[in-house]
Amino acid sequence: MPQKELKKVSFVIYEEDKEAFLRELQEKEIFHISDLRSSSLAEKFPDLIPEERFKDGEAEELIKKLEKILDLLKPYVNEEKGLLGQFIDLKISVSTEEYKRVVESFNLKEIDEIYNWGEELYHLKNKLVELTDKLNFYEEWKALKIKLSDLEVLKNVTLKIYKLSVEEEELKEKIKELPVDFYTIFEKEKKKGMIFLIYKGFEEDFRRILADYQVEEVNFKGEKEEPEEIVSKCREEIEKINEKISEVSEKIKKKGNEYKKYIILYDYFLFRLKRAEVLNKSLGTKKVLILEGWVEKENQAILQSLANSYEGVELTWVEPEKGESIPVKLKNNPLSSPYEAVVRLYALPKKEEIDPTPFVALFFALFFGFCMTDAAYGVILIAACFYLMPRLPEGRKYLWIFIGGGILTVFAGAITGSWFGSNIEMAFPELSWFKNFREKFMIFDPFSNPLDFLKLSLVFGVIQIFTGLVISIIEKIKRGKFYNAFTNEISWILFFLLLGLYMLADLRILRPFLFIPIFVIFLFSGESKSWIIKIAKGGFTVFNGLISFLGNVLSYSRIMALGLVTAGLAMSINILAKIVRDLIPGVGILFAIILFIFGHLLSIGINTLSSFVHTMRLQFAEFFSYFYEGGGEPFEPFGLVGKYIRIEKRRF
Repeated sequence: MPQKELKKVSFVIYEEDKEAFLRELQEKEIFHISDLRSSSLAEKFPDLIPEERFKDGEAEELIKKLEKILDLLKPYVNEEKGLLGQFIDLKISVSTEEYKRVVESFNLKEIDEIYNWGEELYHLKNKLVELTDKLNFYEEWKALKIKLSDLEVLKNVTLKIYKLSVEEEELKEKIKELPVDFYTIFEKEKKKGMIFLIYKGFEEDFRRILADYQVEEVNFKGEKEEPEEIVSKCREEIEKINEKISEVSEKIKKKGNEYKKYIILYDYFLFRLKRAEVLNKSLGTKKVLILEGWVEKENQAILQSLANSYEGVELTWVEPEKGESIPVKLKNNPLSSPYEAVVRLYALPKKEEIDPTPFVALFFALFFGFCMTDAAYGVILIAACFYLMPRLPEGRKYLWIFIGGGILTVFAGAITGSWFGSNIEMAFPELSWFKNFREKFMIFDPFSNPLDFLKLSLVFGVIQIFTGLVISIIEKIKRGKFYNAFTNEISWILFFLLLGLYMLADLRILRPFLFIPIFVIFLFSGESKSWIIKIAKGGFTVFNGLISFLGNVLSYSRIMALGLVTAGLAMSINILAKIVRDLIPGVGILFAIILFIFGHLLSIGINTLSSFVHTMRLQFAEFFSYFYEGGGEPFEPFGLVGKYIRIEKRRF
């Protein structure tokens, strides 16, 4: 399919209309902005590059504050997120009227007030932790009925306070030769809190004795009062702080009902930052701004009308420069457009390249289906995607990909006889009638005939690789490289077609003709003025081509492998369900049903992910290697893409 036609635009915007025009341009979401600061115009007129980068300091500061406000309010949000919302941060739908109302009525003082509550709460909680630690510490020393300041006035005695694990009798025995007295203040969890009075000059001897024990020296940090008084004051302060925390938390809780307002404001300031980023792609002077970019042809009139509505805006339609990189906007039909998301994961095509999306759409769905290979799994996957469709608007393209894959999964599962595996009646004899239904559609059993499944997988690979070669031929002919196409892709296709006919139909008459395309590749595919280098390149092309083709085709055996894994896992779950049912008479069927449901749900999740990843790998590594380079710049309109909200029906 062709890419959408884009038109290049240049704007000259005068200062008085700059803010209003950029805001409305952002709301239209139709204009892709180019970076003029790295353009040829900037090279010709370096004086047009502003000396400093544009900043929106207010927006940056408020975004930081709003991030903290949202963290504060989130625990008190009353909105029901639903099961899906527990795992995914879903964007909230906001009407244009609500968005405009919130933005126009926001109160900067209110934001500062809530932010300050958060700062206050942070400091209060830190103080609470400090006081709690202090309380716990002095709680142990409450039995010490002396002001701690009195311990500092001893002149001939060194006072040491320790927590240690030791038996008093043992300690007495060890220090009996030393002028040391000690008092045990408390014992907790085999540790004792002890005060030691050591006469001056004997400190080192005492330290050597204590080296045999696990000792923790205690420091009262200049406290003057008795431990019991300290504990009492700590409790009073903790009570006051808890009251203050409750008071501030209650204020924050009341604001939880306005959470939506603050996420709208967050995204509003995010949009402002994006407008500042636009200015950093522009050229200009203090009074004039120059912007360049691209618009879809179908939106030309809208952009022209917008520019005409401002006296201080001049629009000029510009012809692209020779060799200029043009953004890419893909154009596909509704069936294949969801698969643009897969192509984007690799890279968009360059402007002159063919768009591989329609081919990816066909092969991706087919390979995904045969990797899953269970009809019941396909039905559940389709149902789940349709359930998520209205709840996950940002992921609709991927959901449609899974729906397409689910449809082919139903087909693949039906022809291989897998509906929750091929032995559901083993676990539930009540469903024995299902066997007849399953066998009506079954064409082959992959476990009885794995070789047939392998052949089918390899045929898929040959067809896709041949498709890649044909696309490459078309691409080269379009660029006038018919000779190169003939000595490479066309010759390879002829060789593999002749080889296939020779092997499948045993047409020995074809044997001599097999070498003609190989000789063409060997002698003429290399590009060089020297025949020696030309033949060397051709020899490498032959060797590399044969090895690559064989390796790439064999890589498609993963389709069979994943299909067998899915079917095998499903059968194993059914066998486990039967074992559970037989082990527990009576209620065993209930446990078997639970195991069946959760086991197959887990299997669907694992195999969906595995099928998606491996199918994607076949496109990127095997298919694209024959014709596709990619590297196009995506067409990304300057718009209102928020972190939290999705604005509906933008009519400002």
